[in-house]
Amino acid sequence: MRAYAALAAVLTSVAVTSCAPAMAPVETQVIDDIRTGTGASPRFGAPAPGVPPGVRLEDGLSREDAVAVALWNNAAFQVHVTQLGFARADLVEAGMISNPVLALLLPVGPKQLEAAVRWPLEMLWERPRRVEAATHALESSAHGLVQTGLDLALAVRVAFADLALATDRQTLAEESAATLARIDKFTQSRLAAGDIAELDARAARVDATRSVQEVERAGHDVTVARERLRLLLGLTAEDGALSKLERTEGPEKCGTTRELLIRALAARPDVRAAELAIDAAAARLGWEESKVLQFTAVLDANGQRPGGFEWGPGLEVFIPIFSRNQGPQLRAETELTRASAFYVQLQQQVGLDLREAMAQFEQASQSRVTWSSRIVAPLQANVADAEKLFAAGESTYLVVLENARRLIDARLRAQEFAADRERARARVERAAGMACPVPGGTS
Repeated sequence: MRAYAALAAVLTSVAVTSCAPAMAPVETQVIDDIRTGTGASPRFGAPAPGVPPGVRLEDGLSREDAVAVALWNNAAFQVHVTQLGFARADLVEAGMISNPVLALLLPVGPKQLEAAVRWPLEMLWERPRRVEAATHALESSAHGLVQTGLDLALAVRVAFADLALATDRQTLAEESAATLARIDKFTQSRLAAGDIAELDARAARVDATRSVQEVERAGHDVTVARERLRLLLGLTAEDGALSKLERTEGPEKCGTTRELLIRALAARPDVRAAELAIDAAAARLGWEESKVLQFTAVLDANGQRPGGFEWGPGLEVFIPIFSRNQGPQLRAETELTRASAFYVQLQQQVGLDLREAMAQFEQASQSRVTWSSRIVAPLQANVADAEKLFAAGESTYLVVLENARRLIDARLRAQEFAADRERARARVERAAGMACPVPGGTS
């Protein structure tokens, strides 16, 4: 009976100490961090096409609405969400205690009943290091998921800008085609009257034909850009939310390069994930070093003899003479070195990404303003003057059409600069790990 009591005490202690460590609600923190970085909250769960609460698409799809819908529906993002489940499973596994092993030898013939219970003791000092490494790995996965959300927001904003530009190109291509068609009609009438040579009329006909092809190509570009954005948003082909875009004017600046760089290095999720990877590698190294000492507690019992039931404790000791776990330790050291080098590399890459994005943003902003004030505005004045001269009978209608065509080309270039600015703004937000404030909004 004393042997059974001792065995019950050992098993009870194992059951009490084998509870899994408490886990922080990482999903809540991930949602908060993504909301801070993008201005929208993600959804965790099976992707299903829909619209998140608070988003209304009746008046058109805005840039911010597109990001919110993507974080709600995007299937690829949900694939990355599952990494949290794997990391949490590793944490649970790290907190588990090895089960005791019961060896039972049955009495056959003159042999007596023998039983032995073995339980590895090294888990008492290995388990805290395993749990520490798994905890850091879970936190690193959480920050990596936040960075995935920021990358998705960047892709959506760039795709939104591409679709907006493709739509503007289609509209301007149609205006240009209409203008060139009028020019062609006018030149053909002048050719019939003998006022111009056939060479000039042929050139006008070629331009008109080419403009029709440009309209067709612009229509295909709109379809491709719309479908790319639809894939990111996770919407079905029947959903008409992408038929109308709501344009919003972004801020002139999100901040200075120095301010954004300081914030990015302090709070960007992939930088924080790299820091946690170093901590996890260090904890893993300590775990591998602790494996050198291995002890197994033994409780041995023999069958009934004339002198009574025999039992007693014992200890098995792993003697580290030849193998001292050198290979796994060296691997853990290499992982720590690699994690440290990657952290330095990532810091340098963050600085490069941010400086490049800010330079592109400033260049696009300056080019847009310069083009609008020094090229588009004078061409608008030329069109107005040409129309006045034509109305006064001092000029031909061909001059009006030619100036109108130049104005359309200039407006298209201005829209391209605007799209470049929006793409650069999205890259600045991704590089800084934050969403630029929207005029009149709170994000």
